[in-house]
Amino acid sequence: MTAIVWCVVLLAASALPGALPLPTAAIAGSALLLAVPSFVITLFACLLFNVRQTGNRARASRAMFRLVGETVPAGLLIAGGLLFAGFWLVGVQSVGGAGVPEQRAGEYVTNNHGIVTVISEDEYLTLKEQGRRIPVAIAGGLSVFAAVFSTALVRREEQRETSATSRGPAPG
Repeated sequence: MTAIVWCVVLLAASALPGALPLPTAAIAGSALLLAVPSFVITLFACLLFNVRQTGNRARASRAMFRLVGETVPAGLLIAGGLLFAGFWLVGVQSVGGAGVPEQRAGEYVTNNHGIVTVISEDEYLTLKEQGRRIPVAIAGGLSVFAAVFSTALVRREEQRETSATSRGPAPG
């Protein structure tokens, strides 16, 4: 959840000119450092759960989506879907076809596969900010995945524990 909030804050701040004076590597690194570990752990947990449930990997993805549908509240699914779509939209919108913004001989230019076009400083800064949003949007999407799917796994385990205690002790 922290990674989702951090990515939202970074994306909101990047919409303001000059609000993030940090290097792109620091911004992307901070977002990815929070998102990637939880995503990887959740992904492995989902794979283990699915293979254990289905017995093979071919049916594993269907089992996981069925689990999410059965255990995650509708409100959380809707919020997760909207957040994921928002991060995806920001990422797609940030992929520009104008080229790579560069500074050459005191001029601001875009380099699009060898075609160099002179642009204004404002256009240059806008293109730089757009490029900084892409890794943050990816990190946000990974974080939403991790939050929704880990919630499903935790709720399934809680259901399993509840049903085990309601049955009482094993005869013996």
